[in-house]
Amino acid sequence: MRIIDIAGVLIFIILIIFLPIIMRMRIYASIEGAIAELTGMVGDAEELILELSQVKERELLEGCLEFFIVPPADVDPHGVAEKFRRLLEMGDERLEKMAGKLAPGADPELRARIVMCLKIGTGLRGILKFLNHSLETARKTGNLQMLLALQMNLALIMRTARAYMDGLRAISSCLPIGDGAGPLTVGMLIDEGDEREYIHDMVHVRKSYHGKDLSILRPRGPGPRLGKIVRALEEILDEREFDRIIMVDAAAKLEGEETGTVAEGVGVAIGGSGVEKWFIENMTLSSDVTAVIIKMGPEEALGQMTGRILEACSAALETIKRIMDESDAGSVLLIGVGNSSGIPNAVEDPLKLKIKKDKERN
Repeated sequence: MRIIDIAGVLIFIILIIFLPIIMRMRIYASIEGAIAELTGMVGDAEELILELSQVKERELLEGCLEFFIVPPADVDPHGVAEKFRRLLEMGDERLEKMAGKLAPGADPELRARIVMCLKIGTGLRGILKFLNHSLETARKTGNLQMLLALQMNLALIMRTARAYMDGLRAISSCLPIGDGAGPLTVGMLIDEGDEREYIHDMVHVRKSYHGKDLSILRPRGPGPRLGKIVRALEEILDEREFDRIIMVDAAAKLEGEETGTVAEGVGVAIGGSGVEKWFIENMTLSSDVTAVIIKMGPEEALGQMTGRILEACSAALETIKRIMDESDAGSVLLIGVGNSSGIPNAVEDPLKLKIKKDKERN
């Protein structure tokens, strides 16, 4: 028995010594595998952008993908939202110039695709740099806790990265993506013959709907644009007021919820950094603001639009019509928030859009 006891103690000591080493080796292998996959994604993204812009100097693209924005100081929070907005606008202007250098002869729609692909490519590079940095820091410090935390979040990180890559492929081909649910929904109320005003990469249409004065605002298509919604709203609201404002946007669903669920609420429905939401709330909350959201997962929002989301847009349109019919408001502003990739300004036949086939639905 004493020999068995001694052997058990020795095995226990060996496990204590070698188990952390084995754990580190396994974690290193999983993280290195993720980095290898991400490196391939970044390479594929660069090839797509090079093919899209027809540029031969890879060094020029390298400079574009290293672009960054320094956040403003928030020691004194007063005025920080305006600083953020200005920096984001400066970033967009710089990316426009970069796209012009990459593809000098590109038309506005192609240039919009290049700009959006550069944003996504920069995001992918950022994820790759973060993983590399975390892995090398853990190696230098021997910090097992850091490695465990990174491994626990690795599935979520890679899920985001794969969604980015799916979005880049769709946008580079100017296909509709899930985040285009807002522009698509309101675009179904715009007719080809409607008079349009183009302001800050947004389309503004004013028409009559069942005796109501209806204004429709959405990002300009079919190129992938988000539009400068705050600037456009400032100009529109400076000219006139509205009894009711309705905002339509894609929203992240919770796990277990059905993709394509349409929900109605109140408030400003817009994602992003929160800067635009802050400005829009200040401009609109004196009116009756209704939010209509179309729920979907992050991958569905970034990837090519599915049939389920297309059907949900039609359901959201019926919800909007019901809200307007039941309202006694004489004037309504309808805002479609999202990415206009592959979605024309007037969507008279949604079935003509290039969406994923039913068999590919999530």
